Amino acid sequence: MLKKIGPVTLFVLYGTVVLLAVALLGAFLPFVPYSIRIVESGSMSPTIPTGSLIFLSSRAGYTTGDVITFQRVSDKEVTTHRIVAERMEAGQEVYTTQGDANDTADIASVARYEVVGRVWGHVPYVGYVLNFFRQPLGFLFLVILPAVLVVEEQMRKIRRELRSSAKGEEKEKTV
Repeated sequence: MLKKIGPVTLFVLYGTVVLLAVALLGAFLPFVPYSIRIVESGSMSPTIPTGSLIFLSSRAGYTTGDVITFQRVSDKEVTTHRIVAERMEAGQEVYTTQGDANDTADIASVARYEVVGRVWGHVPYVGYVLNFFRQPLGFLFLVILPAVLVVEEQMRKIRRELRSSAKGEEKEKTV
């Protein structure tokens, strides 16, 4: 089965899987300066489509135009929107945010301490795949499919070895 795919396609497939694995594992290590989230709504479309994997980095401050991800203390919901205004309120820096797909700015302001980070990159639609793999069926698919491919390849090698040793034994009997 693997030989039918072709070496270039296989290289690209494996390379993509390795890069995603490194990016995802790196996000959970304490010394890596970024985190990863999945966009679950369309409020930032078309700039960042629903299902995108976003990369965030924390900064000392943020400015108008930055796309940030924040989590309000009051409701724990994680949101990714663009800063449309910034101001000082009671000695604290606060931001007015708005989704690119929304007609109006968000009602509640975002305090600096509620900001998770600034979006510095995204990969469209990869979040859908990762969400699938977080489900029981997806996890099973992630574990079982590679195992079946490895077993199939090993069985093929065993059959080849048995055939070649059987041919060698036939040659010895005829001589």
